Amino acid sequence: MIVLLANGAAPRHPIPRRILAEADQLVCCDGALAAARVLGREPDFVVGDGDSISPADRAALGDRFVHIAEQDTNDLAKAFRFVWTRAPLPSDALRIAILGATGLREDHSLGNVFRLVDFTNTVPDTVLYTDTGTFEVVRGGRTFAARPGEAVSVFAPVPDTEVSSIGLEWPLGGVSLADLWAGTLNRTTGPSFTLRTDGKPILVYRPYATLAAPAPPAAS
Repeated sequence: MIVLLANGAAPRHPIPRRILAEADQLVCCDGALAAARVLGREPDFVVGDGDSISPADRAALGDRFVHIAEQDTNDLAKAFRFVWTRAPLPSDALRIAILGATGLREDHSLGNVFRLVDFTNTVPDTVLYTDTGTFEVVRGGRTFAARPGEAVSVFAPVPDTEVSSIGLEWPLGGVSLADLWAGTLNRTTGPSFTLRTDGKPILVYRPYATLAAPAPPAAS
């Protein structure tokens, strides 16, 4: 797995921290270099416009610093583009985890979360990990493993996206999600749930507290 570390709040939760420690490759936005080192990882590459990195660090990184001067996209988008354009695998075989993309400024956090939709147009298996849970993108349909009572929120960034569900307490029966918040704060009812859309993308948020819940005790 390739990890992109953005310049938001450094990961604190054990799940993103473990993903960072086990990454096959770490690519940092230039402002996240110090956080990566504090967390015990020296990045394989640092990408950005150079406005958040010291001249000394830039010189020490040498070829591992990738300077991209354009200002049309943020450093996370630049790092993502760098990864998939030079990856040895086809984009549909890549796995990318985005860490540190939220937690400091709400406008940056929201921008990075909804930019995930664009990222998955190129690399479908791209997941954004916050300090509370995960954001994933579904197009068409997908079934998730679950346990009863797990929290699930669905966001439709494209107005009037039609969504249906199986295995949610409040079913989405082919409803049109006219508002961004309309699919939030749901719960699972069994060992899995399925979401289907009319082809437009949806964002699915699941908190760690439920993803990491202990298994129920065996029957005596």
